[in-house]
Amino acid sequence: MNTVRSGFRLSAFLDYFIPTVLQVNAETHRRARMFMLSHVFGPILGNTIPLYMVATNISRDYRAAVFFFSILLFWAYPFVLRATGRYQLLAFLSVQNLIFCALWACYAYGGTASPFLPWILIFPLLAFLYLPPQGWVRNILIAQIFGSTAIFLAIAFSGWPLPATQLAQLQTIGMISMASVAIYFAMMSLYFAKMFHEQREFQRELNSLVSTSDNLRNLTAAANQASAAKADFVAGMSHELRTPLNAIIGYSQLLLEEASEEGDEDTVTDIGHVHRAGSNLLSLIDDILDYSRIEAGKMPLNNSRNAPAALIEGWLEEAAGLFSGRAYTLEPRILPGAEAAMLTDWSAVGATVRHLVAGVAGRNPDGKLIITVDATPGEGARFLFTDLAPGGTARATAIIEEMFEHADDTSATKYGGTGIEIALAYKFAQLLGGSIQAVTQADGQPATLLTIPDRTHEVQAPQEQTLAA
Repeated sequence: MNTVRSGFRLSAFLDYFIPTVLQVNAETHRRARMFMLSHVFGPILGNTIPLYMVATNISRDYRAAVFFFSILLFWAYPFVLRATGRYQLLAFLSVQNLIFCALWACYAYGGTASPFLPWILIFPLLAFLYLPPQGWVRNILIAQIFGSTAIFLAIAFSGWPLPATQLAQLQTIGMISMASVAIYFAMMSLYFAKMFHEQREFQRELNSLVSTSDNLRNLTAAANQASAAKADFVAGMSHELRTPLNAIIGYSQLLLEEASEEGDEDTVTDIGHVHRAGSNLLSLIDDILDYSRIEAGKMPLNNSRNAPAALIEGWLEEAAGLFSGRAYTLEPRILPGAEAAMLTDWSAVGATVRHLVAGVAGRNPDGKLIITVDATPGEGARFLFTDLAPGGTARATAIIEEMFEHADDTSATKYGGTGIEIALAYKFAQLLGGSIQAVTQADGQPATLLTIPDRTHEVQAPQEQTLAA
């Protein structure tokens, strides 16, 4: 509909006849458009003269017929160009056709006194517009232009009998001829100026795009350097913090054992707080280190073949310690498809599931988290997390993609969560080629869906290519 409303576009009409291979090169495309323009409108201007001569009874014999059909022949060139793409050959033949038309008109109607003699000026113009500035085709064409003109002049001045013509009848024809030539030159000049302006605008836009591209490359390089520096800093700081924390955890463990042996319950309680806080802090540092390694692209994947049904129970047992002291339970629901084996990094999948469990359930004092596990061979595994309140109503979970980004102002540490579990799970899922997204189930209840693709085909394809090579 929009194409119809936009109306007729001359450039699109001309390009319809120009093969795509000629449009790739800007210079060739420009010359082909000039070729098309002259062959579309040239016969309209040129045939006004033989038609006028026939209409006014100045000439109704074979001379006017040859004149008319030799001009009409120019309309065949666009269709031949579209069918064959032989641009240089057609440009050469077209100039030959024009030479014949002009010299025939001069020969048939007055010789050197013919009103069509100014048409000879068009010959070199077309040679320069149609063909490149150098090359054997152009050189032969220029030589032929001068050779044909010289032969005509030799015949005209040699006394060779020319067809009888009353020059007085051709005065009006001369004015029409000069007007046609002037219009033709003006039309070609205006179109050439338009194309030159478009080319200059295109060059300006291209320079602007190149400048913008350079700026984007510089900004990207700076961003990559900043990201690498941040990852190195976080990794370095995490390593420096782990050493004293391990000492604190170790000494607190020893003190706990001694206090337990002595039966000092108050000391056991106090040191237990220190031990748990140190362990939680160490776990948080490990999470930050994993996050920074994934962002820096330094987290390798170790693929193996297994089924999610065989691993989900172990992952949930590791995550169950997060809910000690809370009326919160985990309920896995393993569908038959989860027995299917697939290829991926199952250690990273386990870390993703554990962090997602902590992130989904870490803010709630009570309730139940249902993890529905399913898989499709060749496609991947799906883990659906449904967080149910004590009344059975599902609670929605905000998907956090960046570390320390909070969806609300609720403290993430009130029930043991660190606040980065979902963000870290999201990074692990991306690393595995999967995704985490909030979904709505068939019963209208909200849930969180983790998808992990089967990498069997990704790993086999490069191996098959290597064997084929």
